[in-house]
Amino acid sequence: MSVWDWIYFAATGTILVVSIALRSAPEAPPPVPRVSPERPWLTREAAAQVVREDGGLGPLFDGLTLGGPPPSPELRARLAAFAAANHVNIDVEVADDEVVAVRFDVTFGGCCGYEGADVFALRLYRPHTGSGCSDEPGAWFDDWALVSEDGAHLRARVRVNRVLLRWEREIDLSELVERADGVLGGSLAAVADEAGERWASEGGRYLLEVPYAFDRHYPRWGGLASREDLGISLTAARDRIVGASFVAFVPDEEHARAARATLRARWGRPRVRGDAWTWKRADRTITATFEGARILVSITAPGAPASAVTSAVTSAVTSAVTSTAGAARPTGSSRAASRPAGSSS
Repeated sequence: MSVWDWIYFAATGTILVVSIALRSAPEAPPPVPRVSPERPWLTREAAAQVVREDGGLGPLFDGLTLGGPPPSPELRARLAAFAAANHVNIDVEVADDEVVAVRFDVTFGGCCGYEGADVFALRLYRPHTGSGCSDEPGAWFDDWALVSEDGAHLRARVRVNRVLLRWEREIDLSELVERADGVLGGSLAAVADEAGERWASEGGRYLLEVPYAFDRHYPRWGGLASREDLGISLTAARDRIVGASFVAFVPDEEHARAARATLRARWGRPRVRGDAWTWKRADRTITATFEGARILVSITAPGAPASAVTSAVTSAVTSAVTSTAGAARPTGSSRAASRPAGSSS
């Protein structure tokens, strides 16, 4: 065997050994997919910085006044740092150099994020339907409002694992009357557009939310547009608002006298028949019915289905149920009992 034959067999053998080794080597494992870590939930300590126990703005917002001047650059920086550190959204709405509203938005991540949202909502005195006369366990409301001792109106929403809060300056009865009287005859589309998130519609019924301390009763049935505890109920015909109604709360005679004075200041001397007061104007009819601790106010344009507006308010009152959270929470009625209707604080 020649030298060249040895070289040939040696090269062939090397190739075979390398081929066998490569075939027998284990395959590299597939790359492990990268899983983004879940955001930590809003802690109890952070929540206490956002909202006080009575539902008012927490220490985080010290230096900010609803209805006051815009926040300082230092306060804006503090809010931005808190929002980034806690994975929340904070927005301060300013119009005409005045703080109109403060918004807070938090989402609880993970498969059980709704539990975090429910726990946070309990801090805000989330109302419950109660079981009533049946064996059903009842249900929590996803939309409600309350007023703190310093007059901050909190509007709360729960959407599965997300909680949205909005604080505004509480308005008094005279401002509520002015708002309801002012929208009559206006364009439904224009009012809805201006209201934005403060608007709800359902089956020809409309609700304009306002930051007033309504009664703390909640309707067991109906959608958001039926919630007279959140705003002014409206009816419309051909894009024109033809009816506006609301239910004011007067827990005692002092509040009732103040409420009567507010209504007279707005519309003058009424025609009185029993518990009903009526004002007739060329473009509207106003009716105020005193029923115990409530005043049902209805403002209707000529030819409008006034009975439909009034019955809608009445049905909401008669079908209402007090939250099982009970008297422990600061609500519109609890604050209204401490001052005459129509006074600002």
